[in-house]
Amino acid sequence: MERIAVAGNIEAPIYKFLLDKGFKISIQGEYWVAKNNNFEAIADNIIELAGIIYLRENKGKNWKASDDVIDNYIDFLKMNEK
Repeated sequence: MERIAVAGNIEAPIYKFLLDKGFKISIQGEYWVAKNNNFEAIADNIIELAGIIYLRENKGKNWKASDDVIDNYIDFLKMNEK
């Protein structure tokens, strides 16, 4: 099984990946911003930025979760509280 964890060595490949997808990357104040011709994503770091772009590319403009999905997520968080 392959395993990848959040670490400094994944940030450069993510940066290159986003550039290859046609995004212009900038840091504006404390936020990372990725823009292409018809979409802008804003996040606290490049890893989150990639996640937002992945969500938008796979779910489209209807990326928002339904109430049921939100409820299931909240239940999951409650079950895994430490």
